[in-house]
Formats: sequence, C-alpha cells, structure tokens
Amino acid sequence: MALLGLDIGTTGTKATIFDEDGSILSYAYGEYDIKSNRDGHYEIEPLVVWNTAKSIISKANEKAGNVNIKALSTSSFGEAFVMLDKAGKELANSPIYMDKRGESECADLVRTLGAEEIMGITGHPPHPMYSICKLMWQHENNPQLYKKTNKILFYGDYILHKLGGQYVSDYSLAARTMCFDIKNKQWSKKIMEHAGLDIDIFPETKVTGSMVGEITPAVADELGVNKGIKLVLGGHDQLMVAVGAGVTNEGQAVNGIGTVDCITPVFKGTRINSNMMNSSYASVPYLFEDIYVTYAFNMTGGSLLKWFRDTFAKKDKEIAEKSNLQIYNILDKEIPKKPTDIFVLPHFTGSPTPKTDIHAKGAIVNLTLGTERGEIYKACMEGEAFEMKYNIQTLEDNNILIDELRTVGGGSRSPGWLQIR
Repeated sequence: MALLGLDIGTTGTKATIFDEDGSILSYAYGEYDIKSNRDGHYEIEPLVVWNTAKSIISKANEKAGNVNIKALSTSSFGEAFVMLDKAGKELANSPIYMDKRGESECADLVRTLGAEEIMGITGHPPHPMYSICKLMWQHENNPQLYKKTNKILFYGDYILHKLGGQYVSDYSLAARTMCFDIKNKQWSKKIMEHAGLDIDIFPETKVTGSMVGEITPAVADELGVNKGIKLVLGGHDQLMVAVGAGVTNEGQAVNGIGTVDCITPVFKGTRINSNMMNSSYASVPYLFEDIYVTYAFNMTGGSLLKWFRDTFAKKDKEIAEKSNLQIYNILDKEIPKKPTDIFVLPHFTGSPTPKTDIHAKGAIVNLTLGTERGEIYKACMEGEAFEMKYNIQTLEDNNILIDELRTVGGGSRSPGWLQIR
C-alpha cells in the first residue's frame, strides 16, 4: 500500500509516493511558466498545470514500480482560482498573488465595508492579492466570462476535481479568498453582497483530511495507476508544510524556505485586532478546533538566490549541470566566513509582512570595486534572514511566541544559510 502527495506550486508541481512507514518510494517534478506582461498581469494556465500533474503522477508511479496507491492528497499555493463552466471546462487563465489586478476593487470593498469589518469576518487584513479582489475585477471587466462561471476552485481542489473529486475546498484555501468567515467556517454573505458576487459559484468547504471522492476509472487508465484511489482534501501549501513538519502545538512554528520564505506559527484562538491587521498577519483555521496559524513571509525567499544564480552565475550553472553538480554547492564555497558589509533589501517582488507594499522594490547597498561575487551571494542570504527576524519580532509584539522553529524546504539543505539564521 502506498500514498501519493501532490504539491502544486506557482512554477511547478511535485509528486511523491510514500510507503506505509513514510519512506519515499519515488519522486517526480514538472515545471511550467508564469505568463506576464507590462501591465502587471501574472497568470498561470489551468490546463497546463493539470497536464503537468498528470504527467508527474504517471512518472512517479512508474518509478515506484506501479505500486498500489491507496490515497492521494494535495497541497497548493493559495489565492489563485480556476473559473469553470457548467460542463467543468476551464474558462480563463488564473491571476496569481503578484498580479496587480484587483487593487481598485480591494479599495472599493474597504470603503464600503471597512478594513476592520473585513478583518473581523475573514481574519485577513484587506489586500488585493486575495481571490475576491481578482474575481471582482473579472466581474467588472469580463462580465460575459463571469456569467459563464458555474464554480470556482482553488488549485489543490481543482486537481482533485479533475481526478474525480467533488467541488470542495478546505478551510485554509477558502480563507485565502478574503471572503470566508473563519469562525463560522462558511462563506460570508455580507462580503459577497458588497462585492456584488454570487455565493453559489463558491465550492462547499470541509476540514483538511476529508475524503472528496475517488479517482475515475478513465483517469486511472490514462495515468496508468490503479483504480480506487481515494482523493483526500489537502490545504494551503504553507499550512501543509506545518502538518508535514509535525508542528501542531502552540509555540511551535515551521520555516518553509522555498520560492517563498514563510514562517508559520501555531496558536490558540483567532488573533483579530488592529496590530495584526497593521502587520498584515492573517488567522487561518488549522486542523483542530480553535487552533489557527498565520503566515509571516517574504515573496523572494529561494527565488532571490535563484535570481542571483541566473544573473551572476549563469555560465557556472550550465557547467555544473553538464558535470551533474549542484550550482548552489559551488557558490557556497565562495561564501566569506565573516558577515558582509553589504545590505540586501529583499523586496524584489514587493514588500512582504509585516509592512506589505506591492510596489516596493529591492536594493543592494554598500557595493565597492572590491566587492566579490561570494559576498553578494551571502548578503542575499543575510538580507533574507534579517527580513524573517523582523517578522519573528513583530509576531512576538502580537503575542504569538515561538519556542521551537523547524526548518524545511530547499533552503533547509543549505548549511551556510541555516548558520546565518
């Protein structure tokens, strides 16, 4: 018996098959592109994500020796949604969190309802990255497209639905819409009415871990997997990182260092107040009754080092790949022992929590003609570490205390970066 986990990200999807003891049997990964333009639009294509998911499920299963998979669950990035018509057909590409559309719609919602009211219902400080703002934009600018929409699903739910699951979302992905009542665990009619949206297009919601269906025989045949695989509701990727790291008790937190650098602490009861709102911290329902998490994050985590690699070490990367070496291991050898005199402000895709500003820009300060590449590389790590330390201090100001921090993700494999932290 085996279990399959599917992690749907903004630039790629991973499939991992485990045995009953949790040992990894196989792994597969597939990438896709973000579509962008000069107007600040950033989108992904639902069918490309679906086709990638199918491909890597098949590859992982083949690598594992065509094992008997009992159940499949997902984790996925939040905010982005797929618009589906009555036949279940995808109607449009999905704007992602960094897409600039929805700014004026978010401002309109705040004017009519008030930021405190929105925060009080949803546990989320108003921000244009959330789903409702993008959907309001579609309603206003693409009314015919909106009229065709029968349901919207978030990416983990969308993939489960394509495999054979129902129209269901978990509480954590629903919360990232900014129109979900986190205390009563239901869509907010009040917010929907002020947004001018139809509540019926939103999916049913259930707790993470709920079974939502079974893989259809046709899809099982297409993917080359066994029939009867149970489809289990996952959740928002950062919340699922906490689950995977065994972070379940108040005072514990996980630091997932992937494309996004995120600290996810666990606490009891919602934290809905002006300090949390001013710090851009949300309250997200966790696995247990009256237990919540929040996300303290920077958008440019591992992606900052990827930017450095592709900008300052492009040729080295090509040479490393030909020699079957890891470019980051090579760059790590250039890291100076002492702290650098360079300051990197890691706001390359806007400013994160606790001072959110989507228009903020990054900076590299204190360069000289004597500055070497390894110093800039280390300074990127240092700047990101300072950013997360600032978040920890701000969480403490909000009475969210961290006694134990577990680190996972690609960045956790860098001894140099962990030592800096």
